[in-house]
Amino acid sequence: MNIDEVFLPADDRAHIPGAKPGNAVIFYTDNRKLYAAMLADLIVADGQNDFVYLANWWCDVDVPLGDPNASPGPATLRHVLSFIAKERPDPATASSQMWPPMVPGAQVCGIFWRHKSQIDMAGLPAALLSLPVSIFGDPLLAAINTETVKHIGTCSLNSLAILDGEHRLFGSHHQKFLLIRSKSGLVAYVGSTDFNADRIYPKGGKAKNPPSAPGAPLEDVSCRVTGPAAADVLATFVQRWKLHSDGQGHPLRGESYVAPQVLAGNATVQMTHTYGRGYPFKGLAVRSSADTVLRIVRKAERYVYFEDQYLIGTPELAAVLRDRLNSNVVFSVIGVMAPIDVVGDLPWLAQRRADFWRPLIGEYAGRVKIFEMTNRDQSTSGDGSYLHAKLTLADDTVAAVGSVNFSNRSSTHDSEIMVTVAGDANDADEPKGHAVRVRLERWSRHLGVRKSEILALGDALAKWGRVPSTALVKPWTPSLTPLTAQQNQLYTRVFDPA
Repeated sequence: MNIDEVFLPADDRAHIPGAKPGNAVIFYTDNRKLYAAMLADLIVADGQNDFVYLANWWCDVDVPLGDPNASPGPATLRHVLSFIAKERPDPATASSQMWPPMVPGAQVCGIFWRHKSQIDMAGLPAALLSLPVSIFGDPLLAAINTETVKHIGTCSLNSLAILDGEHRLFGSHHQKFLLIRSKSGLVAYVGSTDFNADRIYPKGGKAKNPPSAPGAPLEDVSCRVTGPAAADVLATFVQRWKLHSDGQGHPLRGESYVAPQVLAGNATVQMTHTYGRGYPFKGLAVRSSADTVLRIVRKAERYVYFEDQYLIGTPELAAVLRDRLNSNVVFSVIGVMAPIDVVGDLPWLAQRRADFWRPLIGEYAGRVKIFEMTNRDQSTSGDGSYLHAKLTLADDTVAAVGSVNFSNRSSTHDSEIMVTVAGDANDADEPKGHAVRVRLERWSRHLGVRKSEILALGDALAKWGRVPSTALVKPWTPSLTPLTAQQNQLYTRVFDPA
């Protein structure tokens, strides 16, 4: 794979930043460790030049940032944001001064989905107007995001959060990222993890807002980026903020922040997005994330691997997969998805998945292998069985993670963000490549084998052909019953709009 051909060319008019070399990247597949890393970065961002910016589909300010079973328990997001944003004595003032001047702490700002607001009614058939205005939003979501907005507004005079409902009909703002500027520099976290109790608690766990659906705690893949590409995540937040009416009168510290031109590591990273036409860019749609995934498939020589909660694909992805399978007889496609038992927010999911994968599995027997993930007890509905990651790997060379599901809505309709990573980690461990490390982490978990057993790519691919008895995935067989014409119309208009 020629990695230079995977990255999209920079295009300012299309809001596509170029790939940036010189980044340090750390991947996380355990949300407890991810939250703990976020906490370590957040707690030092308390200076008058510092800022913390959050963008989320779901943001519960009462989530502990770490292992909830630890003793003492980790601080919650609520407590950390309050602490870093509060005024404090000016450190430049002599300690003997009785009433030292106070200086502000970090600026905290957030953009969260206002899931009950739906607009852009143009072209909607009258028969669909009676459907619920929110398809995917949990009833708790509006209240939880609203509470977080209220709390951020109390953190300091220059802190503010926005509930953003400006998006296409039946769409959402689904981006999940965190930006932290401290004395150490700029850090960006991007992935599939929201601030949600279901990332670290099982169903009914002792959280303030406990998970109510089966399969929690969810499995995600996210990453921490430092270096030139972190500034592109900052630009994402600044653009959305400035284009929203609630943000235009509230200046961001980060708007004037110029990141030092210092190379932090050995990884090349590109930031890509999805934005529905007109939201937030008037007259413009952005689908650079989907285009990147298609390019990765086109350039792959040995394999492409997907993880996704839905894995229902798009017509463009089906065409590219078929073309690659036709032109390269050693090319394999492997996918792992959430079990049907735990995904409750998408109707007729079994049929929709089957309609996408059935032709490919039938035409390329043995080369297209799809699985449902299980938990450690090999259950498809027990605690920890919900795969929520959105991951693409290819040829041990490139890894892409973010909020982008393998669906029409994530490719063209909702607001999404994704990072594509190539290159090596900064430490001395072997193997050095980020993509192969992520493969070893995910495949050893799913296949139930040691990483040393799948270090050689040929050995690893062979195990997917006949999964070991220790595997924590189950081979998936597509349903033979397709969606009806009426069901397909609902999907393309409402549940998975393009």
